[in-house]
Amino acid sequence: MTDVAKKPKWPALFIVVGTLVLLLFPINILGYYKREITPFFSGGNFSFMFDFSVPWAILLLVELIVLPLLACLSLLNILLLFKKHKSFPAMLKGLFIAYLVLMVLDLFANQVISEATDAYKDVIYKDIYRNIFRTLLYVVVTVPFLYFSDNVKKTYARVGDNPRIDS
Repeated sequence: MTDVAKKPKWPALFIVVGTLVLLLFPINILGYYKREITPFFSGGNFSFMFDFSVPWAILLLVELIVLPLLACLSLLNILLLFKKHKSFPAMLKGLFIAYLVLMVLDLFANQVISEATDAYKDVIYKDIYRNIFRTLLYVVVTVPFLYFSDNVKKTYARVGDNPRIDS
């Protein structure tokens, strides 16, 4: 059997780390969702937010829908990881990017809100910074595997790509 015909070795460390990250990521997302998004809808504050800042109220509505979808996509990515599906790397990077974009938008929205009131400024910023840091930590732990591990590159090579085969 030649090197070309061999299936790539199962990237065990990547599987363990990737699964751990993809299990923690939806917990992180849903925790943020429960602490920061749902109180605006369950506490009757949404109409106040709409009066105060229409763009921020729209951002809250988007997050109300998108954050649970991102949590579900994170769990779907675990399935794609174990099935060695070709779209796994792109979906993983897209998942991280989408969440980071929402966190940065929240940071800007909270900056606007904090100019009107300083009551919860520090608490909100700490939570957003904590979520951004966790997400960046997940990125630092998983994404280098996608670029530097030959086994991962061979496993998740896209159709039409020519994976480097050492002879």
